[in-house]
Amino acid sequence: MLAKTDPVAASVMAKRLQPTAFPPGCVLDDQDDFGMRLYVIVSGKVKVCCRRHDGQQVVLAVLGPSEIFGAITLFDPEANELSVTTLTDVVAVPIERRQLLRWMAERQEVTDQVLRLFARWVKRTTDSLVDVAFSDTERRIAGRLLLYSQRFGRQEQGAVRVLQDLTITDFARFVGVAPKTVDLTLLDFESRGWIRMDGDSVVIVDGQALRSMSAMSGAESPGA
Repeated sequence: MLAKTDPVAASVMAKRLQPTAFPPGCVLDDQDDFGMRLYVIVSGKVKVCCRRHDGQQVVLAVLGPSEIFGAITLFDPEANELSVTTLTDVVAVPIERRQLLRWMAERQEVTDQVLRLFARWVKRTTDSLVDVAFSDTERRIAGRLLLYSQRFGRQEQGAVRVLQDLTITDFARFVGVAPKTVDLTLLDFESRGWIRMDGDSVVIVDGQALRSMSAMSGAESPGA
């Protein structure tokens, strides 16, 4: 948010902010004063969900350190179908709506950063829609495993451990398929030697095989 701001000014602005700690499983939604501020994640992970009309949830994104949540509801209070749930212990810095609007009015670079934030959100959402429309289930699951491993994976003796904080049900909602389908696909990947199931985690053993599977979907989707 303050990346393009003069370091001295950014330091003064940052001193006005106080971090807040959240335990795992904490839900922030329209029942709280969620729409009055946005949060910059210092440590930990959260999932951003959207409630459908039938009450089911779709996982839109999993966010980690330096990423921001709450911006949509900050500027659109009627977006009450969105919620954020902490997956781990989370430390985040809240920025009140009034404070952010003041910064945006006083400093053009802050406005630019906020607009860039929304542009990234739109791109991420568009990419997800294209993925759902033009990729089959196996390719989507392979792609999401790789995405999650790049952002949150932990190296272990030449392999990468992922999903340790995300349930299979949540991962299925993230991919957009039924949990049973995810289970069967992961078992198939394991039988091919691409991954190893280890409790609640997935250990990626052959990342190149997953990349090859995922890349096939991109070759079939239409150009912009």
